[in-house]
Amino acid sequence: GTWSRVTRSGIVMGSTITSRSWKIQNGTKTHVLQLRHNNVSGRRQMVLDGREIWNSLKVLDSAETIKYHIGNKSGVVIIGVDYFTFTYECRFEGKAMPEMTFDIMNYEEKNYKCSIPSVSVERIKGKNVAVFRVEMTLDGKTQVLRKRYRDFYSFDTYLRGAFDGHHLLSNLPKVPPKQIPLFTDHFAPKFLEERRIALQAYVRKLLLIPKVVNNPDFQRFFSKQKRKDTRNHNADSKSNKFQDGEGEVEIEEEPSLMAVPLMPEVKAL
Repeated sequence: GTWSRVTRSGIVMGSTITSRSWKIQNGTKTHVLQLRHNNVSGRRQMVLDGREIWNSLKVLDSAETIKYHIGNKSGVVIIGVDYFTFTYECRFEGKAMPEMTFDIMNYEEKNYKCSIPSVSVERIKGKNVAVFRVEMTLDGKTQVLRKRYRDFYSFDTYLRGAFDGHHLLSNLPKVPPKQIPLFTDHFAPKFLEERRIALQAYVRKLLLIPKVVNNPDFQRFFSKQKRKDTRNHNADSKSNKFQDGEGEVEIEEEPSLMAVPLMPEVKAL
């Protein structure tokens, strides 16, 4: 048929958050469109170049076609239901787009190096929080990022969602587990040092997997971002059509504590 197994990239219902990313070439510009689907709650979220452009809440077995625009060109993302399996497809100007985990096999080599040298307890919005200093180096250039454990947990949720249904899912290292505050002092120096070491080991293992370091959520999470001025962004919720103009002003942002748009169901202590 017109849908290949890879393009549809099916996943069995009940596996919580699934993420699919498609690389879309429009003229000289390359865009990344992502669909995040919590197939337990039914929540769906679409992200274009790191910015949420659409979300909805559907019943568990509901198929859906979402229309979107890039410039003056259009495409669709199709969520299908095949018995007890969800399928996902992206088309742009009528052509099937490659899914970045399942379809793209040739990746540019990226020589990342990561260190998490320290953790500090800071007062943020009236609460004590542990903030990890993350130093990510690529091609000799180092960016210093500030992350909380909850940021790593949310990132890991989306990363695993990208590999949902892929044989490499079992190869992904596990993020250090959550601890219940009732039984663990989250600000004890020994606990923070153990978590710092565990997070550093987790990220360094991720760096060994080419498909991971080319994942758009990985690249967004571990780098400073340039965001587009969205003043000419508009959405027609009645028709499920979403417009994203090209040529907006780009503004560099300092790395935030949460660099990945968060679905409400993703929480960590």
